[in-house]
Amino acid sequence: MQNITQRILIRCVRSPRTLARLVVDRICTPAWLRWLGVTVGERCLFVGQPVVRLASGAMISLGNEVRLFSRGDIGIGLAHPTILATLESGASITIGEKAGISGASIVARTDITIGRNVLIGAGAGIWDTDFHPLDPVARRADETAGARAAPIVIEDDVFIGTRAIILKGVRIGCGAVVGAGAVVTKNVGALEIVAGNPAKVVGTLAHPIEWNRIGVKVSP
Repeated sequence: MQNITQRILIRCVRSPRTLARLVVDRICTPAWLRWLGVTVGERCLFVGQPVVRLASGAMISLGNEVRLFSRGDIGIGLAHPTILATLESGASITIGEKAGISGASIVARTDITIGRNVLIGAGAGIWDTDFHPLDPVARRADETAGARAAPIVIEDDVFIGTRAIILKGVRIGCGAVVGAGAVVTKNVGALEIVAGNPAKVVGTLAHPIEWNRIGVKVSP
């Protein structure tokens, strides 16, 4: 640990840009999020500044040790910063401890709950709303009024691949894997692997008993 700390200090001394980024990531970003009204847990890590929209009367909560990656120069294929947006009063986004999110877009009109140890890849979209009504006549009258929305729940230890899309009303069970580019329109069971558009089950991970042995709790 001491050697790692020394290397970081040496890099900061040699590069004022690295030092400035470290100050912004570790001090300014969490302070700014709290100022906006976001609940930020202990030991959260921010790389780059996320895009945040917190509607009046809405809630965004980050658990302990959540990691948000929002800067495109870190070598993991980010097309844009992580986006956290609540669109209406009463909407909520809750992200569990030790979740890692890389340049994903999470937008809630009702409620999005993300469990512990969830990994969300670059460019993924988690949206609990259609954003616009489907009826073209209704869209002419108002582009957003009447858009359908339903809560999303992503349970613990889920892995969501890059550019996957999770749509309204979906529940993804513990330990499930969503393949890159998948469009999830229906519930995904615990430990299932889904892929495609629309997403379908293409495999299943280890038996739940094996997962329980290593401390992953899989709901029935």
